[in-house]
Amino acid sequence: MPSGAACGTAPQPFPRPSAMSSAAPEYAFAQPFCNPPASPIRSLMPYAMRPGTISLAGGYPAQELFDIEGLTIASTQVMARLGACLQYSNIDGQASLRHELARLSAERGLVCDADTELAVTGGSQQALALLSRVMLQPGDHAIIESPAFPNSVQALRYTGATVHTVPSGPEGIDVDALDALAAQVKPKIVCVVASFSNPCGATLTRQRRLRLLELAVKHRFLIVEDDPYSELRFAGEAVPPIAALAEGEARHWAVYLASMSKTMAPALRIGWLVAPAEVRRRCVGAKAADDMASSAWIQEVVAQYLANGRYAEHVPRIRAAYGQRCDAMAESLARELDGRITFSKPEGGMFFWARLTGEVDATRLLPYAIEHEVVYVPGKAFYADPAQADLHAMRMSFATMNETQIAQGMQRLGRALQACEANEPVSISLAA
Repeated sequence: MPSGAACGTAPQPFPRPSAMSSAAPEYAFAQPFCNPPASPIRSLMPYAMRPGTISLAGGYPAQELFDIEGLTIASTQVMARLGACLQYSNIDGQASLRHELARLSAERGLVCDADTELAVTGGSQQALALLSRVMLQPGDHAIIESPAFPNSVQALRYTGATVHTVPSGPEGIDVDALDALAAQVKPKIVCVVASFSNPCGATLTRQRRLRLLELAVKHRFLIVEDDPYSELRFAGEAVPPIAALAEGEARHWAVYLASMSKTMAPALRIGWLVAPAEVRRRCVGAKAADDMASSAWIQEVVAQYLANGRYAEHVPRIRAAYGQRCDAMAESLARELDGRITFSKPEGGMFFWARLTGEVDATRLLPYAIEHEVVYVPGKAFYADPAQADLHAMRMSFATMNETQIAQGMQRLGRALQACEANEPVSISLAA
């Protein structure tokens, strides 16, 4: 786009002051930001926050499960040396936290060098944004599984690269379809959530993870695993991160992103990446241009919390609670919507991916659900290509509601579906 031109328009002479009107100017936005999409999930929050409403919409962890005591102890310990924590942090993160996170990564099977391969980021979302900026530019290609978390898609698109999708489902990404598409478009990055994906709740088998590594070497792309949920496993057997399975040349093509948001607290905004040294070095440079560094104070609190052993004590409590809530949702769905909805029960994470079996789709049902005081996210919100969207799908989170609330929510959803099928009047009007 020519400099000074508004999106989709030719450049115009700058008007004289006397000719300027009070109308909003046509700013010359960068092309990826000309028509930024509104978040379909956040648009539901005003309804989800209504008193008495049972919200299954957000991807928030359960607030009542935060380890307030453990974080208070760690914070108090850090406060005793606060003066040393108020300066700028190292851009790649406080040494104390990098080494604690390297230890935690090793416990998951991924051994890495805390000083050359690991960097602290503002959540795993910033890690993906930095990696995308380092690797992609207009004319490049990236691939992401579909359906997928919308913000992950946007992180790729905002670079100006072309984003392609490969179908995903209860078994995770279709590796054969990925192989065929990668041969055509030559992607630089392929993004997956290998454990309890958002929204599908899917987990890739060890064999499928190994196949992804084979394809990464074959097609010379970075396989990027975003892993916010793997420690929330409450059934089945754990599978190592993709990068942990990488051997030889494959290790050069594997990147691992992780976060403390779902296991400690989102407000900490602490995540990390593990990447080949040259990739990591450039991501650190991009972070310097982005926010200079994450808060040294908060990093030290997280490092102290990990060093105290509270994390290892706390995570099993979350797993147990989420496992009970997952069971409650599965039982309530089967009881209240038997035959009218199908779903795959996840082995961990926070989400059910369900599908209405009748003529009513999830978008049409949503106003009735809101009126009956239960909220979910229609599945179409998670498709980068609207033409591929499964309009009957919906994502429901079981994390923030207890078993009684989940049972009530499914009862309300059943009544809402009956009202919608009967085409009863509804007072809620939602934007298309």
